[in-house]
Amino acid sequence: MRAAWRKQAIINILEKYDLNLKLEIMGKKELKTLLIEYAEVALRLDLEAEENYAQVGNSRIAGRPDLPPSIKWPCTADGEAYTFLAQINLSELPFLPSDSWPTAGMLYFFLGLDEPAYNIDHQVMYYNGDFADLTLANFPEGVEEVNADEREFIAHRITWQPQLSLPDLGEDSDVLLQEYEELYTEICDVSDALGGGLQTWAGETQLDAYLCRNGMAELLFQTHKTPERVDQQAVEAFTDGRDQYGMHLLEEVLPLLRKYKEHEEQHQQAAKNWQVLFSLSSVDEVNMCWWDAGYLEFLINVEDLKEGRFNNTYLNLATS
Repeated sequence: MRAAWRKQAIINILEKYDLNLKLEIMGKKELKTLLIEYAEVALRLDLEAEENYAQVGNSRIAGRPDLPPSIKWPCTADGEAYTFLAQINLSELPFLPSDSWPTAGMLYFFLGLDEPAYNIDHQVMYYNGDFADLTLANFPEGVEEVNADEREFIAHRITWQPQLSLPDLGEDSDVLLQEYEELYTEICDVSDALGGGLQTWAGETQLDAYLCRNGMAELLFQTHKTPERVDQQAVEAFTDGRDQYGMHLLEEVLPLLRKYKEHEEQHQQAAKNWQVLFSLSSVDEVNMCWWDAGYLEFLINVEDLKEGRFNNTYLNLATS
C-alpha cells in the first residue's frame, strides 16, 4: 500500500507542476529521477480538534498521556517532570512509514530541557500491551515541569495523512527552491510527521546522533578537523591561559579523533543508519514554539527501530 501510494504521489506531483513533460535538469539529474530515487513517504499529523479526553488511547499532541501501569510519567535527573509532547497509536496510521516500524502499539514522546539545540534531553517510550490497561495520567504531584512557563500547550487530537518527502540533497535542493519554490515547500519542508527525509537545515544530524549514542559525543563539531589541527588548538589554548580547554582537547578529543580517523569511512556509513522517527514544529494552534519558530527532530537507528527499541533515540532542534 505504501509503495503504491508513493508511486502515484510522484506521478501526481509531476502532473501538478507540469514536470513529467518538461523535465528540468537539477544538477546532473532530472527532477523525475530525483523523486524516484530519493522521495520517501512521511505520515504528516493533522490537528483534528482540541482534546477532551473522551477517548483513551487515541493519538494526541500535548496535554496528558494515557499510560499503562508499567510506565510512569518520567522525570529528569534533577527531579523535574518531562513535558509530554505526543502519544501515537500506531494502529491509527493509514500504513507504516517503512517496513522497519512496529505494526501496533503506542509511542510516547517526552521532552526535557531543549538547550543546547543538539543531543537534547528527552524520553521516547513504546508500549505494545493491552490498551484496556491505559488510563489518563495525572501530572506528578509535588514536581515542577521543565520550563513550565514556556510550555502551556493546548492538547489536540491528531490524525495522519501520507506526505511525499524529499530529503535535503544539497545543490539539487537549492536549485529546486530557486526554480520551483511552491514544489519545494510541498515536498522538501515536511515536518510534524513520522518518518520521511531528514530536513535539518544545517550540520550533520545523522553523524551527531551516531557519535552521541556511541560514546563519541566529545567529537561533536570536531570530525572535520585533523588531529594535527586539534593538537595546535590545544597549544593555542595553553598559550592563551585556557588550560582547562587545552587539557580537554588533549585528553578527551584528540585520542577519540585519532581512533575515529582510522575508520572514518565506516563511521560515516554507520551514521546513515540513523533516520527520522518523528518531527514536531512550532505549532501555533498548540501554543508550541521551539526557539525561533524551529522544530524538534527525533532520530533513531534503523536497527533499533526494527527491534522495537526506543531507549537510544537522539533529539535535535533545528532553527534559523
